[in-house]
Amino acid sequence: MYNVSNLINTSKVKIIDALLLNNIYKMPDGRQFYEASEEELADVLYIHEQEH
Repeated sequence: MYNVSNLINTSKVKIIDALLLNNIYKMPDGRQFYEASEEELADVLYIHEQEH
């Protein structure tokens, strides 16, 4: 049985996996990934991809 929060968490986990694969281990401001929103995580991944 799935609810909306499970689906959101799945997306967040996928973004975190992508960040880890790119050797990014924390948010730019020093926070842990679990403290950031899905949107913030996606922004970090997007910026990293634009720089490389």
